[in-house]
Amino acid sequence: MNNNCIYLKQKLNRTLECKKQKKIVNIKECNNCKYKEYKCTEFQKNSANSTLKNSTLHNKSAKLTNCHTSKKIRQKTPKLAKLERNRFSVFTDNLDHCFTCKRKKEHLHEIFFGKNRQKSMQYGFVIPLCHECHAEMHRSKDWQEHWHIKGQEYWEEFIGAREEFIKVFGKSYLK
Repeated sequence: MNNNCIYLKQKLNRTLECKKQKKIVNIKECNNCKYKEYKCTEFQKNSANSTLKNSTLHNKSAKLTNCHTSKKIRQKTPKLAKLERNRFSVFTDNLDHCFTCKRKKEHLHEIFFGKNRQKSMQYGFVIPLCHECHAEMHRSKDWQEHWHIKGQEYWEEFIGAREEFIKVFGKSYLK
């Protein structure tokens, strides 16, 4: 079981019970639970203890980094959840099949990912990819650069000037 919620317990009959809600739940319910809290792994405990011991601060009130206490998992904001539900693509009308190999899509890849992921969703710079093509996209810098250039070319043709693109995405990919 790959779930680290401190309230989730597996019973002998292989059902999952939430100790906080006092009911039988499935894994999806647990992942969306507002009471979900992390368990601390042994590695985190050891690294937190060694960090505290090696610290130059000898403050008795120093606390471990949330390792011996539970930490609430950060939920998606309603704004981000809505943005993800309403993703669209300016590159294709078919979001059900991989853009490159035409297999069933497993991921919607934002071509400007990381800190620009939400902006990619907002402007439709999203392409559907199967698992293999998505992994290849993240491995290949040339492929990423190709899509960054295509995204900027689309922007300059249909949305606005290069200066606006740089303001929104932080840099120009066109030479």
